[in-house]
Amino acid sequence: MTDQNKKKLTRAQEIFKAASEDYQVLIREILKEERDVMHLKRRSDIHTRLYEHVKRVIK
Repeated sequence: MTDQNKKKLTRAQEIFKAASEDYQVLIREILKEERDVMHLKRRSDIHTRLYEHVKRVIK
């Protein structure tokens, strides 16, 4: 990655790229779950599913 491309990263992107692979996967899975809810899919189990993702990564 060139210096010019690196400067374009947001702080959140920098933190994400610096995170371990496990945490990156966790974040992607949580955002996917949230995205389903954002598209007007009512999901009563969203909290349980997020908890399961976190529990799997953080032991």
